[in-house]
Amino acid sequence: MEPAKTKFVTYRNSVEEINRAVREDARAFVQKAEEDYHRNIEEIAGSIAGESPMCKLVMLAGPSSSGKTTTAHMLMNELRRKGVGCVSISLDDFYLGENCAPLLPDGRPDYECLEALNVEAIRKCLSGLVQNNRCEMPVFDFEQHVPYRRRRQVILHDREVAVVEGIHALNPELIRTLPELRVRRIYISVKQGILDCGNEILGPNDIRLVRRIVRDYRFRKTDPDATLNMWPNVMRGERKYIKPFRRDADTTVNSFHDYELCVLKNQALALLHTVPENSLNRERADRLADALACLVPVDDALVPKTSMIREFIGGAA
Repeated sequence: MEPAKTKFVTYRNSVEEINRAVREDARAFVQKAEEDYHRNIEEIAGSIAGESPMCKLVMLAGPSSSGKTTTAHMLMNELRRKGVGCVSISLDDFYLGENCAPLLPDGRPDYECLEALNVEAIRKCLSGLVQNNRCEMPVFDFEQHVPYRRRRQVILHDREVAVVEGIHALNPELIRTLPELRVRRIYISVKQGILDCGNEILGPNDIRLVRRIVRDYRFRKTDPDATLNMWPNVMRGERKYIKPFRRDADTTVNSFHDYELCVLKNQALALLHTVPENSLNRERADRLADALACLVPVDDALVPKTSMIREFIGGAA
């Protein structure tokens, strides 16, 4: 499959460059990053819309806090503008339930592994969409942590695709029996770290962690210490279940927005300072806070309501 040809984007990823851009014109700095990201998604949508035959499934995967959900919706909006209908499928709906996930060595449920999902149901659903343009899929109740009794019927009409989003969307166990021409695989993650005087003070994984700390507290009422406690297991799951398959992607998306930490800083610093002094996470919290403190803040009012960054700071359209 011919990969999407996207315009080369240059990122400011040093403290000096970022702070200079903010001081010169913060609004223009934000706008440029947003335009570059939207152009990237638009080009991917154009590539999919121009295929003959067109794919049936767009599998979009990436690690935690990579921006999968918002990017999937952005992609669907662009596809619709190009005359391609879309339905959205989240692999989270295929979770087996709270008491059905395999256990980690310490006895906690392993929600990061593929076996926490109903793999057979996913295969059946994806195969049904490719072969018959329809399937019936489960719907998960995230309050009760069990699947609903009702099921969702998904139908693909002419020139329609299903955008399937989830951390395991590129796992070959789910799509190995499907025709290559009917599947487009997209991997999304942060590829840039932040440098100061040539030294990396925040790596790509750190940036995703800052995103998650802000999002978890805002939308899930999870305190930063709890998010930091979970992070090692999240990273273990990524190394084992997600990153090995990124090389199979037809298209890769860098979700880094070079202004984002200047905005996330506004909420993240206050949260990081709440991590208890006696916490095992205190050292990491201090390191993240020290790095964020180097950046000039940007008012989140400058962030468009349609921005992927709104997935983490709130206020999305």
